[in-house]
Amino acid sequence: MYHDIDLRGWWYFFLSIPLSIIIHDAYFYWTHRLMHHPKIFKYVHLVHHRSTNPSPWAAYSFHPSEAVVQAGIGPVLILMLPMHDLALLSFITYMITLNVFGHYGFEIFPKGFTRNKLVFWHNTSTHHNMHHKYFDYNYSLYFNWWDRIFKTLHPKYDDVFDEVASRKRTITGGIEKDTEDSNSSLSPT
Repeated sequence: MYHDIDLRGWWYFFLSIPLSIIIHDAYFYWTHRLMHHPKIFKYVHLVHHRSTNPSPWAAYSFHPSEAVVQAGIGPVLILMLPMHDLALLSFITYMITLNVFGHYGFEIFPKGFTRNKLVFWHNTSTHHNMHHKYFDYNYSLYFNWWDRIFKTLHPKYDDVFDEVASRKRTITGGIEKDTEDSNSSLSPT
C-alpha cells in the first residue's frame, strides 16, 4: 500500500484499478470453481447456492469459510500490485457494485448485448442467475473470458439472455415486474 500518488504517478494509479479487477476476475473464477468441487461444495459454497433465483441480498450470503477465501483477494492484490488507498477503494466499490448487479434478479442490458462484438465478454445478471440454476456453468464474476476459455459458459446463455432481455416490463407501485412472469425474476421460462 502507498499513500502518495506522486510515488508512482497518476498513470499507475489509473492502471492499477483495471489491473486489480482483472486479477480479481481470475482469482474469483478459480476459487469459485474449486468451491464447486464435490468434496468441498456442501461444506463451503452450498450456503450461497440455496438461493436458486438470487436477489441482491444473496450477493453476500455465504459460509464464513467462503468469506475468508473471497476476502483473500485483498492480500493477493496488495502483494502482487502496489495499491494506493483510493485505487483500492475504487476496486472495492466496483467489486461490491458488480456483485450486487450479478444477483440483481433483473436484466438491465438490451437484447443482443451478449452477441455484440464489443461487449459480449462482460457478464450480465442473466449469466450469474443461470449459474445459480445450473451449478456447473458460468463461474466467472465480471467477464466471461474464463468461462469461454475453459468451456464452462452455459451453451444456451445467449438464447436465455435474449429471451429475458425481450420480456416486457411493467412498473406498478414503484416495483418493476416482467409482464409474463409474476415473480419478476430472470428465471428462464
